[in-house]
Amino acid sequence: MGDDLWTVGFHAVLGVLESSQPVDAFWIQKDRHDRRMQRIKTAARNRGVRYDLVPRARLDGVADGVAHNGCAVRSAPIAFVELDHLVRTDGEESRLLLVDDLKDPHNLGAVLRTAAALSVDGVVIAGPSAPPLGGAVAKAAAGLLGRVPLARVRVAADALVYLRDRGYWAFAADVDGTPLGEVRKSQRWILCIGSEERGLRAKTRSQVDEPVAIPMAEGVESLNLSVSAGILLWELSKPNR
Repeated sequence: MGDDLWTVGFHAVLGVLESSQPVDAFWIQKDRHDRRMQRIKTAARNRGVRYDLVPRARLDGVADGVAHNGCAVRSAPIAFVELDHLVRTDGEESRLLLVDDLKDPHNLGAVLRTAAALSVDGVVIAGPSAPPLGGAVAKAAAGLLGRVPLARVRVAADALVYLRDRGYWAFAADVDGTPLGEVRKSQRWILCIGSEERGLRAKTRSQVDEPVAIPMAEGVESLNLSVSAGILLWELSKPNR
């Protein structure tokens, strides 16, 4: 199968079929005739995508341990862009997201889905431990994996230096930061999200202009990583009051 990307799971496959993402192959489990499969087949017909009925074993073989729900689509792997491709010209609004050393493919996929839903202009994936954009990431992204341009860098701090030199203001999630509702938004900004276990690395944090905090009820210490990213991106995208 080479380096082709297999996206599996009902919602993820449906998302691909309802997008403009090219599809090289589409498999449906041949003994599945439920409503979900009928909906999948309808989406394929509407898109003009041909599908093949295959035994479950073939789907198991491309799912790499991810629950496939009886369907899978194959497409070309997601191509990364250079960091400078994400930089808008002077005077243009720009909203970027940087994820630093995320290791869990499900978290990465969920964050990329959130970024797509909130119309982020680009995502920078940093760190040597970032998972490949395989089936688990694609399923968690629910068909939105190719919607937002992605750049991959090894050192997040270096990427922040590059972007700050070009007029970007760097925010980062931090429980001790400025309350989110009090933040003055910049026209060009990048939000930095750290890893599941330890947050941002110290070198990355040293390049942050302003830490921001999500106000939470007493006794609540943290939120799911993708939920936090969604709240922060939503609020930072609002105009200043």
